[in-house]
Amino acid sequence: MTRRAPEPSQGDGSRFVTGCLFLSLVILTWTGVGNPAVAGMLGLLLCAAGCTLPEARADLRFLIPLVLYNLFSLAASLAVYRNTVDGYASTQMLFPLLYLLLASLEDTGLLRRLCALWTGCAAAYGIVRFVLEALQGRTGRLDGFLGNPNAMGIFLVLGWFALLGGSRSWLEHLEPLLLAALGLTLSMGSFLALAAGILALVLLEPQGRFRRACLLLAKCTLGIGVGLLLYLAAARTGQSWACLPVAAYLLALVLGWRSLCRFLDAPRTAALAAAGTLVALAAILARPSAVATFAERLEMMASARKYLTVNPLLGVGPYRWRLLDLEDGGTYFNTWHIHNLFLHTAVEMGWPALAALVLAALRTFRKAPEAPRLAACTAFLVHNLIDTSFFYLGVTALVLLTAARPQEGGRRLSGTTLKILCGAASVFFACNLFLIFTA
Repeated sequence: MTRRAPEPSQGDGSRFVTGCLFLSLVILTWTGVGNPAVAGMLGLLLCAAGCTLPEARADLRFLIPLVLYNLFSLAASLAVYRNTVDGYASTQMLFPLLYLLLASLEDTGLLRRLCALWTGCAAAYGIVRFVLEALQGRTGRLDGFLGNPNAMGIFLVLGWFALLGGSRSWLEHLEPLLLAALGLTLSMGSFLALAAGILALVLLEPQGRFRRACLLLAKCTLGIGVGLLLYLAAARTGQSWACLPVAAYLLALVLGWRSLCRFLDAPRTAALAAAGTLVALAAILARPSAVATFAERLEMMASARKYLTVNPLLGVGPYRWRLLDLEDGGTYFNTWHIHNLFLHTAVEMGWPALAALVLAALRTFRKAPEAPRLAACTAFLVHNLIDTSFFYLGVTALVLLTAARPQEGGRRLSGTTLKILCGAASVFFACNLFLIFTA
């Protein structure tokens, strides 16, 4: 008599979904602002995983606006390009899928730890590559896996907040790597986003705010300070080997980080925390063009406002603002994205897409606060007011997987509903792949 194989347990299903989500983050980290072919194949994988889920519990007040944003974005692409491949929806349609799969997990602790580990690996890779290139006489801002220093900067910031939100473990030793790599990006927008996230984190602390603030600022002062020192030793001394002692000190900092944090967790660290202003000054001096860059972004936003009324319903079309900027006779900014997510969305995808995005953002901040997650969302929001990190798929995927809380305030979605939603999404991605490979 044959014996039936045992049914897979819920734990097995959770580990499978966790693996799919983590694999998605790794892939999206490497794709920058997106590759429709990669997004199509990954989308089919996620749809197949979604169809196996017995149920999920998703916050529809976040999911529905996120889906609507993508649908309006898709409509804007169809209006201009007459296809579903060109534009943002062909890649960003992955975000609702990631959220749906995340909504099937009752416990996201393992996923958060894996995501934090991946950001630590990205930081370590970036630092090692920086040192090796410096020894060959080449120095530059760290851009890492994402290929852009500013995107890499906020990626590291989000990874750091994910570490703070987890349980105490050996992963704590990744903190100095993340902070030092952040210093090597020289990304002023990421530093500002980090400061905003820390402020949110401290304000949400029920007690011991001053001590908590001092500890966090002391950590950042040490970690980012070492990263800046590593950059200056390699780029400004004229002796590239000078970065090696700093790299050795960073390694010692990693190994002894837990003991150091116990020493820092005391009121006496207030002076070290205050020294963070000196680190900020050093960052500005290391990158003197930062002030001019910030002024240019303000000018860009002012210039882009005149396109808000060109087509309020569907916008001027994805990737069209750069062409208009080239022809309008004003300053040409040589970038594909306006450095303000909400302004860019309204200009290229229309006001309805902007409204959907704003509703999703508001829902995120109206939920009951959980300090590290809300701090990450705050940092991400602030960064997107002056930069373009939302359009880097790995960055947005990271904040979704580590800071979103679909189970909280969520409604049950049956397995049948999930199959319908994932089936519709799979048709979309399959059609895109067909168009790409038959073009």
